[in-house]
Parts: sequence; C-alpha cells; structure tokens
Amino acid sequence: NRQQLQQQLDTFLAEQTISGLAVELRPTISLAKICFVFSGQGPQWWAMGRQLYESEPVFAQWIQLVDNAMTKINNGEWRLLEELIEKKNEQESRINDTNIAQPTLFAIQVALAALLVSWNIYPSTIVSHSAGDQAAAFVAGRLSLEEAVRVVYHRSRLQNRNTRQGGRMLAVSMSEEEVKNKFLKGIEHLVCIAVINSPRSVTLSGDEKTVDELEQMLSTFHPNVFKARLRIENAFHSYQMDRFDVEKELLSLLSDIRGLPLKDPKQMFNPKCAEARLYSSVIGGELTDEMPVDAHYWWTNVRQAVRFRDAIAYIAQNDDTTIFLELSPHPVLATSIRECYESTNQQSLILPTLKRKENEQTTLLTSLAQLTISPDIWQQYFHTRDISPMIKNEQFFDDFPLYA
Repeated sequence: NRQQLQQQLDTFLAEQTISGLAVELRPTISLAKICFVFSGQGPQWWAMGRQLYESEPVFAQWIQLVDNAMTKINNGEWRLLEELIEKKNEQESRINDTNIAQPTLFAIQVALAALLVSWNIYPSTIVSHSAGDQAAAFVAGRLSLEEAVRVVYHRSRLQNRNTRQGGRMLAVSMSEEEVKNKFLKGIEHLVCIAVINSPRSVTLSGDEKTVDELEQMLSTFHPNVFKARLRIENAFHSYQMDRFDVEKELLSLLSDIRGLPLKDPKQMFNPKCAEARLYSSVIGGELTDEMPVDAHYWWTNVRQAVRFRDAIAYIAQNDDTTIFLELSPHPVLATSIRECYESTNQQSLILPTLKRKENEQTTLLTSLAQLTISPDIWQQYFHTRDISPMIKNEQFFDDFPLYA
C-alpha cells in the first residue's frame, strides 16, 4: 500500500535497512558527464521562474541573493524581484528591455544551477552563449557574485543605449559562408554575421533598413529558408555597439575585475562547479585558467560575433561530454547543438530545464527523469545505490510515474 511504499522510499533515502528492501552500495565511478548550457538574451518571458520560486527554497534563495546584490549596485533604481515575481500581467512587465532582460536571465540561470547542484547534479563542462557568459563565468568560479552582478548590470545598461536606434537582428538557417558570399558582399559596414550557432544557422545584425531588405530578398529568392526577426530592438555584436561610449565606459567600470579562477571557496558559487571545464563562445574554444574574463573579455563579448558553433565543435572533438542541460527560461539552443553534432559519430542528449508557459516543476523533473533512464547516470548523479525489491513486494513498483 501507499504507506508501505513511502516507508520503503524513506528507508532507501536514509540508507537504512528494512524487511523487503535491499540497498546495495557501490563505489562511485565517473561514467556520464553533463554540460550546463547558459543561453543568451531572447528566451526570457514575464512570468519565468515564478513556480519554482514558490515551490523550491533553494531557487528562491538564489533569486533573493542576486536581487540583493543587484540592488546594492544599481542603488535601488529597480528591483529584480519586482520584475520577476511581482508584476501582475505581461503589460506591466519590462522583461524585454535589455537592461532588465539580462539581469533577470542571469538570476534565473544561477538559481537553476543552484537547484540542480542541491540535487547532486554537477557539470563537468560549462558552455554559454552571448549574455549567458555572465552566469557561466560565475558558476564556473571565475567571478564572485558581486563581480558577476556588476558585469551584468553595466553590460546590459550600456547596451540598452542602442535600443530603438535603428538596429535589427535576423536569424537565418544558412551557413556562415553562404550568407557572406550571397548577401553581405559590399554591405559589411551595414550588416554583419553576429552569431554563428551551428553549421547552418547564423544571425545577422546591423542597420534596420538593410536587414529588412535582406529579409525580403531571402523571402523572394530563398522562400524555403527559415528566417525570423529577433524580438530585440537592437543590433548586438555589430558596429552599432561602437556608439555611445559603450566600450570606454565598460572597460573603465570593470577595470578591477581580474577574471581568473577564484582562490577563496567562499567567493565561489560552488567549489565543485569551479572544477568544470569552461568553454567560451567568445573565443570559440576552451577558456583555460590562464585566460582572464576581465574587462577586455567582456567588451569582446559585447562587440564580436558569438562563436557558439566553434565552442560546441571544440567540445565534440576534445571532450567526452554528450549530455547537455540548457539552463534557460525556454530552450533555444538544442537544435544548434544537435546540428553541431551531426558531423560526428557521437549521440548527444539535449534537455531543457524550463519551457515558456509550461509547468516548471514538471518540465525540470521530466528532463531529470530522462537522465535517470540510464543506470550509469543514476549511479553517478543520484548516489551509488541499487534498489532491489524482494519478489513479494514487486507490485509496489509497477506504477511509478515516469516524470518523478
């Protein structure tokens, strides 16, 4: 009955013994490796994280920690908690404003990472995309919370100066080489490739009128090619970032940040996460301990193209990680990762943590359930125990929900 089953599960978790239940201990062995993927700006939405905030104390604690740190830096200019939790409807929300979107995204990603770690799920590798680099650098032990929040605040605030200043971004399902050869010759000063997500997915950025003309040209001559305007009134990773003293102020405001691996565990997000290998879409490869995420790194992050394809290709070639958890309010990088792995002989498993307007606990637990399908992963990430019900108690295990 239900009471007996609950008693057995409690016994299992406490590693005690009880009649009808055998618990076998095995030594921990490293079998499966998980990569935490931190997406960039775009998947945010006005009610993201609210269900986990109400139901998961660890998640709520980290949202509050980031809110407190942000309030100290912005002098109460706006409250992260107000934007994430207290807005009553989408019309009131400012979640798509760059200076709000990036800090709230950072908070959600850090809180998700903390929740996963509290469940004994650690990354062996970390990779990120554009604005996601900030949460990645913090989780990987390159920045303290104060430093990370300072980067997030100033990066988003300075970038926001370019909002609604004649910039536009357009995602296109074509290769970098094809777009350059067919569409950008002679207009490189107006539009550039700002993001290379996969061998057949790029994002254009630059002058709004020129981007509109390219979109029309694609519709006319390549009607079967997928294309979509980003819901961003800005031209990130383009020449437009050179305006309004963004570079000068960013370099000055972040000049004291060393960006090398932290030595003090108290400043780290988590010492075990700091052992993960960090891959950067800024350099398109592994960010070794000798490479700082200092002010110059963050300016490069703002100004230059996002080389996500190169970062994933580097992981595929040099790391045996094939399981990717996307820490994001909505999955946006799964297709790109899958396309990057198509030319390899490896099978990748890409799982979301949240999905827009879907039950947050169900989405997260469903993904974690897919991890537990593999007995290898179960042994590594959910302790080292095998549960073997006696034959007379087998009926208690017939109807376990697949998502729990």
